[in-house]
This record gives sequence, structure tokens and C-alpha cells, in this order.
Amino acid sequence: MGANWHELGGPDGLLRVHRLKAELTQEEVAELSGLSVRTISDIECGRTSHPRRSSVALLEAALGVAGLAPALERANWSWAGQADHVPPSPVPRQLPRAVSGFVGRNHELTAMTELLLAPDAEHSRATVCAIAGTAGVGKTALAVRWAHLVADRFPDGQLYLNLRGYDRDQPVAPVDALAVFLRTLGVPGQVIPDAMEERALLYRSQLADRRMLVLLDNARDGDQVRPLLPGHPGCVAVVTSRDTLAGLVATDGARRLELDLLPLADAVALLRSLVGPRADQDQEVTTALAGLCTRLPLALRVAAEMAAVRPAATLRDVVDELAESRLDCLEAGEDCADVRAVFSWSYGQLDKSVAEAFALFGLHPGADLDLHAAAALTGTTAGQARRILGRLHRASLVQASGPGRYGMHDLLRSYAYERAAACDTYGHCRDALTRLFDYYLAAAAAAMDILFPAEAHLRPRPAPAAAVPAMPGQPEARAWLDAERANLVAAVVHCARNGWPRHATGLAGTLFRYLMNGGHLPEAHAICLHALQTARQTGDAAAEAEALCGLGSIGAILKGRFRDAADNFQAALECYRKCGDRAGQARVLQNLGVTEYRLHDLRSAAGYYGAAIAAFEDAGDSLGVARALADLADAETELGCYDQASAHLRRALPMLRDSKDQVGEARALQRTAELSLRRGQLAEAAALFEQAVTSGRRIDNPVGVAVGLRGMADVSLQRGEHRQAISCLRQALALFRQAGDRYGEIGALSSLAETLHRSGRPAAARSLLATALRLAAETGHAYQQASAHRDLADSLHAAGEEEQARCHWQQALALYTHLGAPEADQVRSRLSASRPRAGRSPGPAESAAATAATDLALASQSAHRPLNARSRTAGRDVRLEAWRWAQANRAQDGSLPPGREIARQYGRHERWGRLVKRSGLAGELSM
Repeated sequence: MGANWHELGGPDGLLRVHRLKAELTQEEVAELSGLSVRTISDIECGRTSHPRRSSVALLEAALGVAGLAPALERANWSWAGQADHVPPSPVPRQLPRAVSGFVGRNHELTAMTELLLAPDAEHSRATVCAIAGTAGVGKTALAVRWAHLVADRFPDGQLYLNLRGYDRDQPVAPVDALAVFLRTLGVPGQVIPDAMEERALLYRSQLADRRMLVLLDNARDGDQVRPLLPGHPGCVAVVTSRDTLAGLVATDGARRLELDLLPLADAVALLRSLVGPRADQDQEVTTALAGLCTRLPLALRVAAEMAAVRPAATLRDVVDELAESRLDCLEAGEDCADVRAVFSWSYGQLDKSVAEAFALFGLHPGADLDLHAAAALTGTTAGQARRILGRLHRASLVQASGPGRYGMHDLLRSYAYERAAACDTYGHCRDALTRLFDYYLAAAAAAMDILFPAEAHLRPRPAPAAAVPAMPGQPEARAWLDAERANLVAAVVHCARNGWPRHATGLAGTLFRYLMNGGHLPEAHAICLHALQTARQTGDAAAEAEALCGLGSIGAILKGRFRDAADNFQAALECYRKCGDRAGQARVLQNLGVTEYRLHDLRSAAGYYGAAIAAFEDAGDSLGVARALADLADAETELGCYDQASAHLRRALPMLRDSKDQVGEARALQRTAELSLRRGQLAEAAALFEQAVTSGRRIDNPVGVAVGLRGMADVSLQRGEHRQAISCLRQALALFRQAGDRYGEIGALSSLAETLHRSGRPAAARSLLATALRLAAETGHAYQQASAHRDLADSLHAAGEEEQARCHWQQALALYTHLGAPEADQVRSRLSASRPRAGRSPGPAESAAATAATDLALASQSAHRPLNARSRTAGRDVRLEAWRWAQANRAQDGSLPPGREIARQYGRHERWGRLVKRSGLAGELSM
């Protein structure tokens, strides 16, 4: 790592130097970075000799510097900066439970330890071990056993993933596996890139300078594994596969460990440990059973379990029955044929209904299922499904994957699928899957109705064949969606690929808001893409439009790609127009309004909102009308049209309450509070913001809470309560980061910087503005970039750093001019005013006053009014500084300078000169 103890820690370490320069305490750095105070203290004092890369990145972001770890390779790819804002995560401990009764494999365990954990000095240490062997030979058991034995050698954690390389459905794609690992490592879903190459880069960056074990189970080939391999020598990867992974060995330096059948003595010992005393009664019979199972660990375990559930039978009975099995229908043409023989024998012992259920479970596209999904597949009740699953579990044909949940080993899944296909008549399998997908769609809709009741009328209503689980409240609904998330996404993919278009698009539309609000952007992106492909294949214009809207929202609202979003929204609008869906058109028009608002084209946004209101009214959608009215009021408030905004909010709020749209109501309250704040009604604004925060917490809407806290900070700032404002903004910043809302995060950083500047801490403010500027550049949000450049220039100008200030002003001017924003005139005037007069340079106080004066002068000339408390408070500062300057520049007769001279010094309005010349400073400051 580039940043070691000598660079970061110790009395003269960089961290302490930069923290003191930014005028921050350790507690304040902890709040801004998300690290603990103890962590920061340990780094500064040198107690932490090798800080984690992720911790250093968080400190760089909090302090707005880039010199803490110069060896960090972040400049070569666009998404690297995302890692700067990843909160610290718990050490992952993902290893599966080690198998019971593990026997033998001592030579292989020793070989793995020597191969992967040899001292570096021997130059023989590998970082990747590929365990290859036939199905059921015990590759996973060996890998997990070794991983548990050496877990303490990897203090930063262990990652595990079953890649399902030989599953009948699509194996886990590397891009999806990377998303799973990145979330485990603490990267929010909103921050995870879309492209596999960028995810792989971010993944390797997260593993850098950590000591972690990565266990990749059941890989299909080297291409599936390669992007998941860590790049740092402190990490070790163990891969299991039926494939020899020759490419991984040849090109990636992996060491292969071929796993053979168990030696006969070990096979007999395994049976003895599993079966118990009966295995010791007749050594010859036990040896014969081991031979019939071909000394394959999986077959041995299944045979032992079948013997255990028949305590009255002897092992000879088991051997005789197994030897007489007819296996002609199970010819596989590969080494695992004997495993199929054991499966066949186990399957043949089942009752007909249980055997049929086992076969149908092999059709499930996900990794596991619960009682309700099992009931849907089999067309039974939950109670009957419970008894069936219990019987299969006792027969070792399913495994418990959690409370009330069951899964299958990949071999068992393949065998069950083959049994289902062999017995399928009259579309029996398709009927079963249709029942499953009907159930998932109905249950997902029921859960979403609880979480988002105002949109219930937009969701499909299939008649499920199985009862939907009880969800009495929001916690239960959210818990069900969380537990079934992977299965629901897998169901969308399966439906899209295999001819259930209605279910594919219906599930995608139903799940979208849950996935977006929960930060599961990779999953949201996947279902939207599959829904879009399905809709286009079937000519479903409405479903195509909905999928395009989803893709636009993913790119825009949370990742800041507003231009790309507008293209998707325009395409969706065309689709809705083709199918004559006015309500759909209205929703897209509203999304376009939000996009224009975020791009700060307020008049264009207001136009889209107005068109959306008209379309919602045509469609008879009162809730849509109310939401669009609230959005329109937001744009009108920014434009200074306070009366119109107030009228629209008064109309929207009762409609939102009647529709029980809690999220929309909370947003309308925030907008009403902002309007009160602009009108100077501070007490009313404070009460409304507090009400909005309370509402946001009640409905678990962190972004809504953050917006409300930012509003409370604005109120405190106008009251001069800087400490309270800083506290609110730090809470808001943490919530925006937690939710992955980059737009909100940048805004909170800018507001916090302004507040710190007003409280007399300009260096700390500049650090935050530098961070805001970097984030705005990463998201491509031109308006926020311009504003960050402008604010940073103002701060530098006030500090007397004229050359740097002019550089930032020039960049702000270019961006504002490109956007056609009225702030371009403000920046242009500052550039002109910043040229020092001959023979005299204005001091920092005079420069600050001049900047604030220009703000007020130009804002009063423009229809674009000041957007926050900054310019309003600046007026008082200007008059005070102007008074002091006038006093210091009195003529010999004691008269004040001419009003024109004061106006030229402090702005374009000569009235300020007249105000200064009046008697009584208190009177001047009250105006």
C-alpha cells in the first residue's frame, strides 16, 4: 500500500496534518467518513500500521484531498471514485458449514496448505488453487473443510459463492457474481457499475491490501471464474469444478489439485461414521456397500442416509436391494452414472406423491424455495408441502437452506429435472411452473401493496394456486421480498427466456420500486433489460415503455446520467402514444420533468409537469395529478413563483392523503416547508420539515429523511444556529450516502461547506467543496459541477488565492453558459470584479463583501431568485463590510466616500452607497 505508517500516522503523519489544516476534529472526520473515532485515532497515532485501502479512501473523501495514498490506482478508470464513499462493512464470514463426518483427504489438505500458504521466501506460493474432479467426489467438502481450518489466516474475511456451473439453467454470470461480492464487501448497490470490466476493477480494488479467502464453488470453466479472482497477493482463491480448468492453470497461474475417489479404507470409514454400529457388524458387507457406491462420497452419504432411515433393515438388505436396481433409464454416459443409481434407489423408495413433488422441485429456477412456493409448484396446500419437504429432507434429497427453506445439490437438481421431463405428459411441468409464477406475482404484488399502497391499482392481479404468506405489516412484507429477492429475479429471467412474457413483464414492473428503493440496482437493471427484450419480442408496447422508464430511472435518479435517461424516457413516451395509454404518457412526462429539474432547466421542467398534469387528468388518475402538482410547485418555488407554488401544494396535499400515498405526502410537506422558508416564515418551515422527517422515518424512506434534515439545516442557518445546522447536514449526508443518492450527497456536501464557511472554518468548507466537485464530475452533472466550481472559487477568492479562484470561476462560467443558466452572469461579473485595481489589491474581507454584493445585485435583477439563505444573509455582511470600508476611506474632512464609489467597490446597486452614507449602522443592517 502506498500509504504506510510513516506517511499516514505518527505525530507528523499526513492524516493529522490534513485534518488540522481542514480545521476538523477527529469526531468530525469520523462523521464525514463513516469511520469510527478510534480508527482515526489509531491511524494518527501509528497504532494501525497498515490502514485498509478502503479506510484511506474514505478519509481522502472526507478531507477533500488526494495525497494520503498516492499509490492507489484510481485515476485510470471512471468508476474508481465510487469506492471512496463505500462505508466500512463487517468482516464477511460466508463459508458454508463444514460437512459432518469428514473422513480422509489428509494428503490433499496438506497439499493445499503448502501450495497456498507457503512462506513467500520459498517463491512457491500460489494464489489460486483449482480442485478438479468428477461430480460427487467431494470437491466442495474438501474446499470448505480446508477453508475452516485456515480461516484465522485470513483476518479480513472469507467470501463464498456457488457458481452453479453445471446447473440446467444458466450458470451464475460473472457480472452477477461480482455484484454479490461487491455488496458483501460493503459497496452499495447504487454504486456498483453496470459493465463487468468496471465491476471487476472495483472488486479488485476492494480486495487490495486485505487478506481474504475467496471460495468459488462449482465453476463451469475458466471464463466464469477469471473476473472473480483477486489481484492482490494477500488474497487466496480456491475454485472447485468438474472441469480441469486448463486455461486457468495455463494463463492465470492456478495450481490444479485432482481429486479422485476415496481410497477403500476411507470410504468404509465414512460409512462407519455415518451409519453407526451396524457398519461394524459385518465388515464384508460394509466394504461391498462402499464398492457399490464406487467410493464416491456423495453416493456413500446418500446410501448411508437411506440405511439410517430404515433402522430395521440390515446393511445386507440395503446392498442386495441396491445391487438389483435396474438403471437402464439413468444411463448418463459419464462417470457419475453410479451416483444416479443411488439417486434412483432413493427415488424409488418414495411415495408417488412425494416422488412427483421431488421431480417438480427440479423445475424451480431459483436456488431454494419455501413452503408456499412448494405448494404452488405441486398444487397442494402449505401443510401438505411441509410434509413432502420433510420426507424429502429425511431422504437427503433436499437440504435445509434456512428456516422453512429447502434447496438441492446441483446433481440432485439435475436428476429431479430429468425425472420431471421423463414423466411430463400433457404439459404437466409447464402447468406447475405457471402456478409457481402466478404465486410469485401475486405474493410480490401483495407485499408491494403494503409497502406502496398508493400504486396498488397499477399491479397485476393473478389468481394464485397457493395461498400467499401472511404479511400483517411493512416489516413482514419487506422481509418476504428480501428473502425471495434472488428467486424473484431468477423467475423474471426464466420467464423471459422460456415463454412466460406476461409473468416476466408483470414481475419486473411489480418489483422495480422495491429494488430501486432498496439499492439493488444490478437486480433492477437485470429485470428491466429482460422485460424490455420480452416486450419487444411480443410487441407489447406498454410493457416496453415501462421497462424503458425503469432503465431511465436507474441511469438518472440514482446515478446522475440524466441525458441518457431523457433518451429512454422519450422512447417510452413514443411507446405509450402508440398504444394510447394516457396514464403511461403522464408518468413519462413527469419523469422528463424530474430529469429537466435535475439538469436545472426549471422552465422546461415546469412545462413537462404541466403536460403531465393534463395527461393524468385525461386518464382520471387523481394520484398522478397530485404528484405532478407537487413537482410543479417545486419548480415554481425555485423560479420564485411562490403564489402559484402555494396554490398547487394546497391542492395536492389533500389528494395525496386521500390516496394514502405516504411517500408523496412527505415530499409535498417538504416542498411546503421550503416555500415557507423562502418567504421567511421560519417557525412554520421548521415545523413542516420536522413533520416530514418524522414521516420519512415512519415509512422507512432514508432519502426523504435526508431531504427534511437538509431543510431543517437551512432554517437553522437563517437563525444563525450554525452548530445545529452542521449536525442536521451531517446526518443528511450520511443518509444520502447510505441510500447511494449521489445527487443528494453532492447537495448536502455543498450545504455543509457553506455552513462551515459561515461558522468561520473556510478550510474545512473547501475540503468538502473539492469532494462535491469530484462527485459531480463523476456523475456528469454539469449544473452541480458548475456550482461547486463557483463556490470553491468564492472561498478561494475570500482567502486571497486569486489565481486559483479565477480558474474555478472560468470553469463555472463555461458550464453555466453551456447550460444557459442565469448564474453565468453572476460568475462573469465576479471574474470582472476580481481584477485588482492599480496600486491596490482588495483584502479578503473586501473581496468577500464584493462577492456577496454581486450575488444580491444580480439576483434582484433576475427572475431567478436566490436559491438559499446564502445571498439573504450576505446582504447584512455586505453592508457591514461596506460601512467599515467607507469609515476607513473617509476624506480629510471626515466625509464618507461618494455613493458611486462604494457601489463600484461592492456591487452594481448605488443604493448601497446611499444606505452606507445614512447615519446609524443598526438602521442600515436592518434593511
